[in-house]
Amino acid sequence: MLSLSHPVAAASLLASLLASSLACAAEPKKVTYEDDVLPIFRDNCLKCHNPDKLKGDLDLSSFSSAIKGGGSGTTLNAGDPESSQLFKSVTHTEDPAMPPKSKLSDKEISTIRQWITGGLLQGVGSKALAANKPTVDLTLKGAAIGKPEGPPPMPGALSVEPFVRATHGTPLSAIASSPWAPVVALAGARQVVLYHTGDLEFLGVLPFSEGTLCDLKFSRNGKLLLASGGRGGHSGLVAVWDLAKGERVITVGDQYDSVLAADISSDQQWIALGGPDRVLKIYNTKDGSLEHRIKKHTEWVTAVEFSPDSKYLATGDRNGGLVLWESATGLELFNLPGHKGAITALTWRRDSEMVVSASEDGTLKLWKATDGAALKNIPAHPGGVLSASFAPDGRVVSCGRDNKVQIWDLAGKNLATPAFKGDLPNRVTFNDDGTKVVGSDWTGKVFVWNAKSGQSLGELEANPPTLAERVLRGAQRIAALAAQSAAAQTKRLKLETDKALANESLARVTQDLAATQALVAASTVAVRPATEAPPDVADSPPPPSPNPGEEAQRLKAAVEELKKQLAIRAKQAAALAKDSATAKSACDEATAKLRAAEASLVKWQAAQQNAKSSTAAGKGPKLSRGTE
Repeated sequence: MLSLSHPVAAASLLASLLASSLACAAEPKKVTYEDDVLPIFRDNCLKCHNPDKLKGDLDLSSFSSAIKGGGSGTTLNAGDPESSQLFKSVTHTEDPAMPPKSKLSDKEISTIRQWITGGLLQGVGSKALAANKPTVDLTLKGAAIGKPEGPPPMPGALSVEPFVRATHGTPLSAIASSPWAPVVALAGARQVVLYHTGDLEFLGVLPFSEGTLCDLKFSRNGKLLLASGGRGGHSGLVAVWDLAKGERVITVGDQYDSVLAADISSDQQWIALGGPDRVLKIYNTKDGSLEHRIKKHTEWVTAVEFSPDSKYLATGDRNGGLVLWESATGLELFNLPGHKGAITALTWRRDSEMVVSASEDGTLKLWKATDGAALKNIPAHPGGVLSASFAPDGRVVSCGRDNKVQIWDLAGKNLATPAFKGDLPNRVTFNDDGTKVVGSDWTGKVFVWNAKSGQSLGELEANPPTLAERVLRGAQRIAALAAQSAAAQTKRLKLETDKALANESLARVTQDLAATQALVAASTVAVRPATEAPPDVADSPPPPSPNPGEEAQRLKAAVEELKKQLAIRAKQAAALAKDSATAKSACDEATAKLRAAEASLVKWQAAQQNAKSSTAAGKGPKLSRGTE
C-alpha cells in the first residue's frame, strides 16, 4: 500500500476528491417533501389543511395525505405542475386561491414547482412518482361530423348490474341521444343508464361515483360519452368514456363545485365546462391542460355546447346571458341579448349555421352563428322552457312548465304534441334518426313517443332494477304472458271453429239458391222452404202443381229470400274470417312476446350468475342503495 507521503499517491487522492466535488456541484439538489415543501406548507397552509381541519378534505401535513388529495381527488400530477390543482391554487391562477388572502413568495412557488416536476419525492432517497397525465389522446385525425364508417358505434360490454339502486326517483338532470346509433343515455343516480331506442332494451350502466350527474353529451361521431357533475360546493369534474370499450378514457376539471354543463368538440381537441363559479373553462384533451379560463358570465353557467364543426362554442347562464365564442382561441364573437330568464338548454343544427337557446322566459330563440343575428323568437312554453333539442332534419323538440312536450319547425309551427301524461316534463331529446322522442318528468319517469304521431311507445327506467329484481320480474312476466298466450290461443281456436261453421252455412245457402234458381227456370217443381236443403228428387218427387203460374211466383219469392240469406251468411263469414285473422295475429304476437320474455330471462339469469362469480372474485360492481 502506498503511503500518502508518496507524491504519486497524494496526487491521485487529490484528483479523486476534486472529481467527486465537481460531480456533486454539477448535480442539482433534489427538492423533497420532507426537506423543502413541508416547511412551506407548515408556514402557510396547515392552518386550514391538517387532520383536525380538513378544508376541501385536503390534508397537507403528511406526504401520503398530500399525495392522496382532497374530496375531489388528487391535486398533484407528478411531473406536471401546470395541470396540478394545488400548484394552480398557490399561484392564484385558479380558484380557490391558496393562501386565500396572500400569495407565496416566488422562491416558495419555485420550490413547489421543482418538487412536482421532479416527481413528488418524499425524501432524498425516494423514488420519483410516475407522471399522472391522461394517457389517451382523443384528438381525431379525420372528419368527426359525418357518420363514421362501418356499423353505428354501439356500447360494448357494460355492467348490467346497477351500481346504485335508488330508493326513490328524482328528476333527471340530463338525457342524451347518440347521433348515429339507437342509444339513449339517462342521468341516473351516480351512474349513466343506457338503453336501445329500437326495442327499448336496457344496455347497461357506467359508474359516476363522483356525485350527482348534471349533464350528458355524446361526441359528434357517437363514439364517446361525456358526463359532468359532482358535489355542490365541494367538487366537480368531467368524465369521458369510450363506449365500445365501456372504459373511462379521460377525466378533466377537478373543480371545487359541481360542473353543471360541459361538452366535447367534434374534433375532440377540447372539453368546455361551466358551473356555479361563473367561469368558462376549456381543456385540451391531449394532456388535460387548461387552455382557456374565461370570466364573462355574471351567474352560474348552465349550458355549454360546441357547434358540430367545432368552430363555435355557445354558453348560457342563469341570468339569461348568452355568448358565442371562437372555440380555438376562446375569443368572444357575439353577445346574444334578449332572454329575460335563465338559459336552460342550447342545441345546434347539424350544419352549424344555427343555434337554438331555451330559457325560463318561455321562449325558444334561433340565432345565426356567422353573425349572431336573431332569426326567430318562438313563444314555446308559458312559464318557462326547460329543455330543447334539434332533430337530424332540423325539427326542434321542447318541453316546459305548461306541462307540454312539443315539436316545432323553424318557422315556429307546432308539428306535434306527444301524449304526455306525467308530472312536469323537464328533459327531452330526439333519437338518432328523429323518429322518436325521449323525455322525462319531475318524478324521474322516462317516456318514449312516436315523433310523428305523438303516440306513446313505452317507458324507460332511469333507476334500473338489480339483476335479482330483473330475474324475478322476468319470471312473473313469463307467467302473465303464458296466460295471455293461452287465452289468445283459445280465442283463436273458437273463432276458427265459428269461421268453419259459417263457411259451411254459406255453402249450403249457395247450393239452395242454385237449386231454387234451377227450379224457377224449369217451373216444374214445388218450392221447398228456404231453410231446408233441396231434396233428392229421386227420393221424394214433387207433387204435380195445380197452377204453374202460381208455383213460379212462389219460386221467385224463394229465390229472393235465399239471396237475402246468402248476403247475411256471406257477411257473417267475412266478419268471422277477419276476426279469426286478427285472433291469429294476436296469438302470434303473444307467443312472440312470451318467447322474447323467456330469452330475456335466460339472459338476465346468465348475467346474474356472471355477476355473482365476478363479485366472488372481487371484480364485480358493488351495489349500493342511494337515497336520491
